[in-house]
Amino acid sequence: MTKQQLEQFRKWFYDYVATFYGNDELVNDNIKLKEDHTRRMCKDVLLISQELELNDEQQRITETIVLFHDVGRFEQFRKYRTYNDVGTESHSLLGLKVLADKKILDCLDKKEKEIIETAIRLHGEKDLPGGLGGETELFAKLIRDIDKLDIYYVMISRIGDLRSDPQKCFAIFGCPANDKYSKHIIKAILDCRTISYGEFKTLNDIILGLLGWIFDINFAATLKKIKKRRLFEQLILFLPHTEDINRATEHILQKLNERITKA
Repeated sequence: MTKQQLEQFRKWFYDYVATFYGNDELVNDNIKLKEDHTRRMCKDVLLISQELELNDEQQRITETIVLFHDVGRFEQFRKYRTYNDVGTESHSLLGLKVLADKKILDCLDKKEKEIIETAIRLHGEKDLPGGLGGETELFAKLIRDIDKLDIYYVMISRIGDLRSDPQKCFAIFGCPANDKYSKHIIKAILDCRTISYGEFKTLNDIILGLLGWIFDINFAATLKKIKKRRLFEQLILFLPHTEDINRATEHILQKLNERITKA
């Protein structure tokens, strides 16, 4: 991939996103949410890529994956007025359809195109399948890490708003913003298991599920940024201080420190 191709991808992406803005404030707010999410990820991807010592071409491929990983979200929200894949359709597959219909990746060679499409398709899955291997696995893991890193930031900045406007929380996530949480989410964390989106019943479940992503972070560089930015500590402040939640969050912080130390 050349620098010129990456520049073309950037221009197409932001021109495409601009078409979704209109007179609906709720739609505009949520389109901007995902546009800003992508912009921040494009900055983080450079930091993480440099720490992983990726070469220039690998960095361009990674940024392309970041640019397009959520391109399906815009059509998803316009069509369904929610970002909840459960009950609508996979935003990853919707994004790949957009890219295919517009022939955006057709200028790339077959290998690059397959790597980018695979990373986009798998970035929102609960777990990566085995046997990916090579650069395909590298990029699939990298987009998942960078995505998680910014989702933490987004949630921290918006949880207060979601608590005060339950209708907005339900529109985005399809679940209520009350004080309840699910015991099976606590158990999964204590068992060091990640949780699928379909298991979330409340906003607290989502927060706990995000903390549980510690078991699916792939690179030490990502773990160090989570710790440096105090992302977990900030998320924990939004949870009820019950005995089982305290036990789960202490477990999360312990695992974060252990993984950084081992790395």
